[in-house]
Amino acid sequence: MKLRLLLLFLFIFFILCTSLHAQQRFRLQVAVRDGVTKKPVPGASLIIAETKAGARADTAGLISLNHAPGILTVYVSAVGYFRGRETVTLNANKQIEYFLQPRSTDLEEVDVRATREDKNIKSVQMGEIQLSMPELKRMPVVLGEPDILKALSLQAGVTTAGEGAGGFNVRGGRADQNLILIDGAPLFNTSHLLGFYTNINPDLVQDVSLSKGAYTAQYGGRVSSLLLMSTRNGNKDGWRLSGGISPVSVRAVVDGPIAKKLTLIAGGRIAFPNYLLKLFPTASVNQSRAFFYDGNLKLTYTPSERSTVSLSAYRSQDNFRFPGDTLYGWTSNVVTGRWSYLIRPALQLNLTALYSGYHLNVDGIKPGLAFRFSSYIEQREGKADIYYTLRQKYKIHAGVNAILYGIQTGKVTPVGNDSSINPQNITPEKGRELGAYINAEWELTPSVTLQAGLRYTTFAFLGSQIVYQYAENRPVSPETIIDSVRYGRGQVAQTYGGLEPRLALRVQVAKNTAIKASAGRTRQYVNLISNTTAITPLDFWKLSDRYVPPQIADQVSVGLFQNLRENTFELSVEGYYKRLQNQIEYRNGASLILNPMLETALLQADGRAYGVEFGISKNKGRLTGQLNYTYARSLIAVQTPFDELRINGGRYYPAYIDRPHTLNLQTRWAMSHNWVFSTNFVYYTGVPATYPDGQYIYNGGSVQDYSQRNADRIPDYHRLDVAFSKDTRYNKAQKRYGVWTLGIYNVYAHKNPYSIYFTRYNQRTESYRLSVFGTMIPSVAYNFYF
Repeated sequence: MKLRLLLLFLFIFFILCTSLHAQQRFRLQVAVRDGVTKKPVPGASLIIAETKAGARADTAGLISLNHAPGILTVYVSAVGYFRGRETVTLNANKQIEYFLQPRSTDLEEVDVRATREDKNIKSVQMGEIQLSMPELKRMPVVLGEPDILKALSLQAGVTTAGEGAGGFNVRGGRADQNLILIDGAPLFNTSHLLGFYTNINPDLVQDVSLSKGAYTAQYGGRVSSLLLMSTRNGNKDGWRLSGGISPVSVRAVVDGPIAKKLTLIAGGRIAFPNYLLKLFPTASVNQSRAFFYDGNLKLTYTPSERSTVSLSAYRSQDNFRFPGDTLYGWTSNVVTGRWSYLIRPALQLNLTALYSGYHLNVDGIKPGLAFRFSSYIEQREGKADIYYTLRQKYKIHAGVNAILYGIQTGKVTPVGNDSSINPQNITPEKGRELGAYINAEWELTPSVTLQAGLRYTTFAFLGSQIVYQYAENRPVSPETIIDSVRYGRGQVAQTYGGLEPRLALRVQVAKNTAIKASAGRTRQYVNLISNTTAITPLDFWKLSDRYVPPQIADQVSVGLFQNLRENTFELSVEGYYKRLQNQIEYRNGASLILNPMLETALLQADGRAYGVEFGISKNKGRLTGQLNYTYARSLIAVQTPFDELRINGGRYYPAYIDRPHTLNLQTRWAMSHNWVFSTNFVYYTGVPATYPDGQYIYNGGSVQDYSQRNADRIPDYHRLDVAFSKDTRYNKAQKRYGVWTLGIYNVYAHKNPYSIYFTRYNQRTESYRLSVFGTMIPSVAYNFYF
């Protein structure tokens, strides 16, 4: 059955590639350029007044669409430019060049969006967040370092485990349930400095888009959200240099043409946080040492108007040493090659091959006990996608992909001849995932758009492996092992798979009002094993196997969207409900690292998450900003026939990422002389915690009793940040300029607790709060452009 479904998808894919035909229509291609610098304007929007058909420029400033012949009124717009109007007689395939005139940088009104004004009304997608890279660098952030994930955490439905924690959580999902792609390749780690910073340099990023709901069938593999990041192409017209310096790092980016049809962009960031660590009063911090860097490179070759070849590479490295004798190091490496070919004006083919790997090393350097602990995850993938557009009202995407996984959950090797550490190696895991999808978007009427998709995936857990068998009707534990089965290299030990339908609907009930709904199912075959609230370097990945089935999520959402005063104000209300199966929870006292029978420490759980997100934003004028409030719950239950394994008696209890109330307020005031004043205010409910609720005597000593998991909460979190930024340009045409940013993080120095822990002292139980940033932190940053 699974093979037949996969063959059916392949057949549909072949038919679409070879047999799609459109009615007689002509191709209109518009090259949008800056009227002063003559450089391309990526992201510009085009709308045809007569039919409301539209398209958006790619990173080279090119807009292409197919349209019926006629005399057309074409409107072209982009952020920071005056709107343009052109009359075009379309009676054959036509290419035109359009120059947008830039606004002054000291405007009475400022538009802060990076997309078309009414996209939230016209687009069928909901639960989507897009970031503006220029505005990101003006935001008040800790130590002046621009951070993509920290900016996303200020949006409705997006939270983090705590201040300075790595990863992010979307609508009650865990950090490993987010599919994070850079140029199409997944990132398995997103943090520098144990979570204080994101390991993606925003200077090289062109677009950032986060889908919180049921994303399109083109993507799969995670059950919570989809984060797409694409890096910029090199400049075709000449070489440019840009970068910045903050209290913690230095950044630089260079891009330009190597040859007529070949461009390069390369950039890097290197950090020097040790002098800052020495300023902290506690010895556990001021005696620590840290270092990190990251770099990107992208080559783009355009042999013809129809063909583009690109090669992207990314690498990041972290080293961190706590006081004592242990050094942590982790590395991410990503390589992506893509060929895009325009088969015909309405049909495009993309072929992609990629590699992504994350490696962790922990080095013990104590004399006589020197060792190296290592773990890794690697993904190799090939995929083919086609994009077909018929009359701008029908869009069909289809594709296939194949993934090979390799995972080492843990390996210890003694270092030096005098080390007394015993070597230990957990057998590496191998897996294979195959997928196929088809996604169609149909504009039924100018007011109604339907998007439907179907994805099918099949997964195989491969040898060589030893799979233990356990006694029936008894808990899985080392004591209940009755046999084992050895699977040879490449032999299939376990399979999973299934269909993943996706559906989205937009109904525009008025000129500036739309109602949207979406639903979808997703599967996830890789899992991050961690029994801590925040991501740590010692967390490791594991594939689905006989005892760890894939996670499955079903989500439905509905929303109301309205724009006011010519799209100056955007209002939105979104509600969602998510049901999750096969979540991973942990037994009390679970031992995870170097456990050859890891399934004996894990529990299967069901989850449910629901919430309502309210948002209002002002996008034009001197004063812009947004206010969003979210009420959300994330609950989990471990329901098993064995009483001793049930958590909280099998009842639903708050997941460690459960935050019922979240409020974010951002403002931006464009002052005179190119000064901008920005603020962030953040409030959210504290995360669940487990406090001792009693004590008992064991072997003559008092032991604290923790009977109810996540029955208490850390105190609520709140913080205010401010920043002033100064753009030194006198006009838009100025090529050499800088942007200064002076910021204060945590203005009123609130000591937000990250965690609370308990100890016994003089026959009493004492509690202690741990705050990551318990004081006001000023910063100065400078970004330059040449």
